[in-house]
Amino acid sequence: MKTLTNHAGGNDRRLPAALLLFAVLWLFISPGIGAFPTKAEDISAACTLSLSGNGGENKALDSERLLDADYTTYVTLSGGDQLKISSEEAFSSIYIIWNKIPGEWTLSAAGASYTLGQYGYLHEFVDLREQTGTAVNEATVSIPKDIAVCDIYAFTEGNLPDWVQVWQPPCQQADLMLFSTHSDDEQLFFAGILPYYAGEIGAAVQVVYLTNHWDVQNRPHEQINGLWTVGVRNYPIVGPFPDDADTLSREGESPEETLQRTLEIFGEDALIEFQVEMIRRFKPQVIVGHDINGEYQHGAHIANTYSLQKALEPAADPQAYPDSAHYGTWVVPKTYIHLWDENKIVMNWDEPLSRFGGKTAFEVSKEGYACHRSQQWTWFTRWLTGTGDGEADTITKASEITRYSPCEYGLYRTTVGPDTKADFLDHITLYRDQVQDPPLEEPTAEPEMPTTAPTAVPSPRQTAERTESEQKPEIRTILIYCAMAACVLCIVIMALLSAHSQKKKRSR
Repeated sequence: MKTLTNHAGGNDRRLPAALLLFAVLWLFISPGIGAFPTKAEDISAACTLSLSGNGGENKALDSERLLDADYTTYVTLSGGDQLKISSEEAFSSIYIIWNKIPGEWTLSAAGASYTLGQYGYLHEFVDLREQTGTAVNEATVSIPKDIAVCDIYAFTEGNLPDWVQVWQPPCQQADLMLFSTHSDDEQLFFAGILPYYAGEIGAAVQVVYLTNHWDVQNRPHEQINGLWTVGVRNYPIVGPFPDDADTLSREGESPEETLQRTLEIFGEDALIEFQVEMIRRFKPQVIVGHDINGEYQHGAHIANTYSLQKALEPAADPQAYPDSAHYGTWVVPKTYIHLWDENKIVMNWDEPLSRFGGKTAFEVSKEGYACHRSQQWTWFTRWLTGTGDGEADTITKASEITRYSPCEYGLYRTTVGPDTKADFLDHITLYRDQVQDPPLEEPTAEPEMPTTAPTAVPSPRQTAERTESEQKPEIRTILIYCAMAACVLCIVIMALLSAHSQKKKRSR
């Protein structure tokens, strides 16, 4: 009995020490636990949508189409309509998939109204807590004009799902500007560029499309979804030129004949003026353009690069194209052309990227192309993957594509000297890393053609630190930290009380 009594007493004496040890360990462990913010929940299915007219009268609304998470279905609304989103559970954000760019529109919530839509996003995320300071149970969207809405989502507070697109405005200054002709060219012939430079490196990348697809319902959505998938966060510029079938090459036509026909359709001066404006506006350090023969001799591809070549000089001339002169002039330090025969570099898009969980830039571009659902039946799919739609890929590396290779480029024009390695940003300091503001006027160095070509193909750069809006701290995370601190405090107090109790017993 004596032995048992002493053993129990030993346990009692060790209890405070164990509690203190647990408290110390908890202090070390809890920051790691708290580093996982809460996940935002999609409560769209539990929301009630209602519609009223400009005069307040109730109107019929097919809510199912707005809640089916399908951008190919939509509801057409009239200017002045009030679309109300209500939920028993408070929501902190909404995500609207417009069918066309709505222009500015008004959001009413928490007793105030806010003007949104200034940036012209087709897929528009609205942080209600940021706007109103609180989560809400009701929000009203004032429809600015006759327009269709595809989908509406509502989320509780927390980290958003990856598929929710929180776009940033177009770049103020672009490290790299990609001139893509059509929606999907950026994922095909320029495969690898966007996942690597926008996603992995985190450079300021601006995508500019020459043509638009506003005449069809689905392709603008595919375009935006594809860009988001490959890591682009700055909203693209979509040009004013239509995707005209007459710009396709005709049998027996030379590239020059196809170009001249396309220039007649689009207007040569209008094309050059557009390119000059883009160069002046974004002041790119690097531009990447299409093959001068249009890859598969597409007239719009040819015209895109033809007008780019023509625009490089007048972009630096303050007297040329005065409508964009307010942006200032600009000499582009480096211009690359796909498949250009001189000063070649061969890009390596087959190295794993940490930003995408070890996938290669080429693999990520294939995922971006998969977002273009309407194009999966075309020959592009077999060109990119080696097989048809729905079949297992036989092309797994960018280096396996030999025709119109997405790895081969040439340095067409430079003010910073020839390349020493296969990197579009060789000799370039990212805008974010420049100590002083970059010059708004053109560099003094005269453009030159490099005399040597690089032979090395480098591995991808180390991933840059990125600060994105979707990673900002959440209030719930702060509350979790507070709760954990309170738990630790309670444990410490209990330990001290237990120690004090044991001391009193021993004193007796």
